[in-house]
Amino acid sequence: MSGFGLSQKPNVAQKQKLILTQHLRLFLSLVQMNTVELRQYLEEQLIENPALEEDPDSSSETEKEDPGESLLNELGPTETDYPAPEEFSAETSEETTWENQIPNQDSLFEHLNWQLSMTDFSERQKQIASLIIGNINEDGYIEIELEEIARLLDVEGSYEAGDDSMGEIIRVAEKIRTTFDPIGVGSRSLSECLSAQALDLGYKRESSLVRMIENHIDDLGRKDYNKICTELDISREEILEIEAVTTSLEPKPGRPYYTKDTTKNIVPDFYVYKVGDDLQMQSNRNFPKLRISSYCRKILADRANLTGETTDYLREKIEVAQRIVRCIEERETTTRKVMEKIVDEQKEFFDHGSAYIKPLKLKDVADTVGIHESTVSRITSRKYIQCPQGVIELKKLFSRGVRSSNGQKVSLEKIKSMIREIVDEEPAQCAFSDEDISRILSMKNIKVARRTVAKYRKILGIPNSSKRLSKEV
Repeated sequence: MSGFGLSQKPNVAQKQKLILTQHLRLFLSLVQMNTVELRQYLEEQLIENPALEEDPDSSSETEKEDPGESLLNELGPTETDYPAPEEFSAETSEETTWENQIPNQDSLFEHLNWQLSMTDFSERQKQIASLIIGNINEDGYIEIELEEIARLLDVEGSYEAGDDSMGEIIRVAEKIRTTFDPIGVGSRSLSECLSAQALDLGYKRESSLVRMIENHIDDLGRKDYNKICTELDISREEILEIEAVTTSLEPKPGRPYYTKDTTKNIVPDFYVYKVGDDLQMQSNRNFPKLRISSYCRKILADRANLTGETTDYLREKIEVAQRIVRCIEERETTTRKVMEKIVDEQKEFFDHGSAYIKPLKLKDVADTVGIHESTVSRITSRKYIQCPQGVIELKKLFSRGVRSSNGQKVSLEKIKSMIREIVDEEPAQCAFSDEDISRILSMKNIKVARRTVAKYRKILGIPNSSKRLSKEV
């Protein structure tokens, strides 16, 4: 047993970090759930945790201010008696027509490509990222060596002699692994995947946790605690805490995107409606509001007769209940900030329709709200909004922009709408070619290449000029 390191060390910081890690992981899990999934999760918690009960009065301010602290105080100090964490801050597949509002759930490939479309990557970086994403398996790991990507790019003539091709490939791969949702996607190994997630939770690269993941993940799997403790110079208690954090991470980041039943009805997660000239946003609160159970309060009223085992059991359940209540509140606050930013940016869309979508990226929202881009992606994925235009997928309110010659950005939805208008208004017995449409757009201060016009024309289901002309003839 001597190899475990028996020296006494303070472990308050480690316990605090573990609690905050559990809190942050629960928060990130909750923001990714849509309304239906959240309701199902909370109903399961009501069954499993006797310290939780449904609050019949959703306006109860007492519970909101004190979700279980008084009960925990009665049970004595616990690991949760630490300050609350800071606010959590830390292209592309073919686009579909706007009318296809309720698609099947995105695959991992589609979800990653959507995020790629929202980045500021250069064309060359997008080409690299597309190759990386195209070689990611369903578990979320890349199945091709980065050197092979460099060779593929070299064959395609994307790089010239002397270019730092491998350096740029490595940087793009790291960007995908550390900022795309799910964090850790595109990793080459388990240690690389878990390390990215640990860093995202706020652990430093020099921390014992990250060093263990990067150098001793196999030793942890074998439970070779002696070796880990000796080489990292940590105690047995600390390695057990590290193990608890590590096992809470996701070894297969693609797991949430495994094929699922896509026949479920769509339930709007948010509502936007007009009141006079103003827009109002409301969240769908069709899930239970929870509070700490009155049952636990009654038991604690007679706590002099409680055994140590019962007290420990109550403490554990109340800690979990408290964490859920707080995370739900933080989810609602953060989600509302994100939605308010989106609604504010896309006011013209809600007033006039899809042709008025403004360019908007994940980073724009993340910078305003003060959270990570991947958190915005979690909040907006697989969620729907009911508005004057119908029920639409929330991520459709994001759009890349093309800079016009007068310096302003125009969304791709606007460009597609303009292409449709040009075709609808073309003279009789004459059909504009893609080159003609490109020139007409240029006259409107929007420069779009002929091949880009052809791409959007196909997305809109518009035949080419010869087919349109023969149809009229």
